[in-house]
Amino acid sequence: TEYYLMLNEILFFETDGSGISAHSKADAYQTRYKLYELEDILPGFFMRVSKSTILNTNHIYSINRNLTSSSAVAFYNTHKQVYVSRYYYKPLISKLEEKRLHQ
Repeated sequence: TEYYLMLNEILFFETDGSGISAHSKADAYQTRYKLYELEDILPGFFMRVSKSTILNTNHIYSINRNLTSSSAVAFYNTHKQVYVSRYYYKPLISKLEEKRLHQ
């Protein structure tokens, strides 16, 4: 079955053992794209936050910062979370601050 989701329904894309999954609040869907391809075609509110994850910055509820390893990102109205590597933490915070200023 092929599913057609609105991009704003997607919380994040993540690599798993069988490929790339697009996660909504309740479900996960396989996609045929690679993460680097998604980076090129997704709009600016999506951002790579680790080697294996691209997230939708519009759905971030909180970031639990960990100075020594990855920081956990929680989303609105779901138990799902992803981890931001130290390399991507500052660019993510900058993007969120920029979005806050332009609202």
